[in-house]
Order: sequence, then C-alpha cells, then structure tokens
Amino acid sequence: MVDYWRYELRPKRRLSAVAFDGPRHGALIRVDGGVADIHPWPELGDAPLDEQLAMLARGETTPLTHASLQFARLDAVARREGRNLFDDLTIPPNHWPGPDPPAGFNIVKLKSIDRMPDHVRLRIDFNATLTPDEFVRAAATLPSERIDFIEDPCPYDASTWLDLRARTGLRLALDRAVAKEGVDVLIIKPALQPIPNTEAEVVVTSYMDHPIGQLCAAYAAARASITTTCGLITHVLYENDPFIERMRIEGTRLVPPGGTGWGFDDLLASLPWRRLEA
Repeated sequence: MVDYWRYELRPKRRLSAVAFDGPRHGALIRVDGGVADIHPWPELGDAPLDEQLAMLARGETTPLTHASLQFARLDAVARREGRNLFDDLTIPPNHWPGPDPPAGFNIVKLKSIDRMPDHVRLRIDFNATLTPDEFVRAAATLPSERIDFIEDPCPYDASTWLDLRARTGLRLALDRAVAKEGVDVLIIKPALQPIPNTEAEVVVTSYMDHPIGQLCAAYAAARASITTTCGLITHVLYENDPFIERMRIEGTRLVPPGGTGWGFDDLLASLPWRRLEA
C-alpha cells in the first residue's frame, strides 16, 4: 500500500531554459512507513505527476517511481531501527546553483550565460538546446580558463561531441545517460538512475526536487563515496516552506536534518496523507 501527499515548490527564478513557468508539482510517497519523493520533469521527457501516480497505483513503475520505492524502503528500515540514514556518512562538497554564490563557493552551475560571476569556476548547462555550430560560437565568448565543464551543449552524438571537444578545448558533461566517447563527466541523478561503476568523473545532482529528494541524492552520493564537487544544494532555488526551512549548509556541504531516516519526523507525521488507489 502506498500513501501520498502532493506538494508545490515555488521557484525564485526560472530554473532552466526548458523549465515551464510557475510552481513545480510533486508528491511524497509513504510505503511501510518509509518516505520518498516523486518529482517529474515533463519538460525532460518524464511522465506527468498524475500519470506517475496512476501507474504506481496499478503496480507499474517508471525510472522515477522505481527509484522512489527503493529510497522509501531504505527510509522505512532506518525509521524502524531508530537511526538516521546519514549516520557515519560524508556528503560530498557542492557547487552553487546560480550566478550569486555565497562566500566559500568556488564553483557555480549556470543555466544561462547572460550573467557569469567573476572569480569562480563555471559549470554551464545548455540542456541540449543548441546546435553544434551555435555551441562553437557560444564557446568562443566564454572565459575558457574558468570553465570546469559544459553540460549538454547539444543532443548527444558521439562523433559530434568528439568534434566539439576538439574544436572548443572544453570538457563536456552528459546528463541522464551513460556514454564514453566525447564525454568527460557524467551527471548522475539518483532520482532516475543508479550511480554507475565507471572511470569517468561523476557529478551527482538532485533533480531540483523536494528536500526529501535532495536527501535521497545526497545519500546515494555519500554511500558511493563520491568526493567530486556535486550538485546537491538545490532547495535554495525555491521559496521557503516548512521542509526547506530545515535544510542547512555548512561550507559547501548539505547538512541533513536530524531525526530518523531522512529526518523531518514531525513534519511527515503531520501531513494529510491519502491512500493511493487505482
């Protein structure tokens, strides 16, 4: 049996070049006392939330809900045992999501090149919105000495990316897939996929989802002993709510709330959960 609670997140600014305007919608699910997040991005090809829930009610899963059920099971066990899932784990350091990094952050991730902060390294995500020639022209305007990598400059094609890397001299990062040719960095979202065993540099990111989803990604990164600078600090992209207010940052690391499992024990207990029915 699955219970669920729908939520809404209000972005402080547009989240990416492909993001729909307005609030984002997702749902927390509860299975055998364990909680996880379902936060689809239809803009990136995910089934909408209503469809995700309807399929789950029928016992069918998508990559998103399959991962959510796995995280809910982990949370359920930890809550029954009275322990926090982050006990004895180290969450990796993180970049700042946007052009306004607080002191201490030396890497930022940008979804636009309209405003690039000085004195920090840059990770730029084009969400595969450019053609190869458009990317080459854009690359010529960038401060190449400060570019850590470019994420999804255009749709992935091995020969195209090999050529773009040679022409621009920039490292390229691939999101939502695993490939080798022309790829320097793999962007892995535990909300959708397991962290692969690979020799490539791996950057683990949240799905710009609910704080519960953030913590699931942080847990996966910590369990895999990821030490690269990741992208797990995304609650700052949204207006405050009771869950976001509990999230803290020390240095460039996410600090999980106390409590059992993912935490938030009192907030989760007070939610108006509903039974998911087919």
